[in-house]
Amino acid sequence: MFVDGDFWHGNAWRVRERDCLADLFPSNTEWWVDKIEGNMARDERVTRELEQLGWRVIRVWESDVLRSVEAVAGRIAEVIDARR
Repeated sequence: MFVDGDFWHGNAWRVRERDCLADLFPSNTEWWVDKIEGNMARDERVTRELEQLGWRVIRVWESDVLRSVEAVAGRIAEVIDARR
């Protein structure tokens, strides 16, 4: 299970109600967008690699955990129960 931080893993622009990722960065925009898009690509690659090894990967957003730990725990329990 991964809890992805909204800022570093590319969800902050949605949480902060911006139109796109680049809107978060008034300076060094290209560098930041490249950095975060690289993190997102790595997340996808790691998920794919783990799934190919037989793991069930669960990713949740930091903001979802902060909003409702119970809801996230319920989601995790559902995934675990479905695997039994």
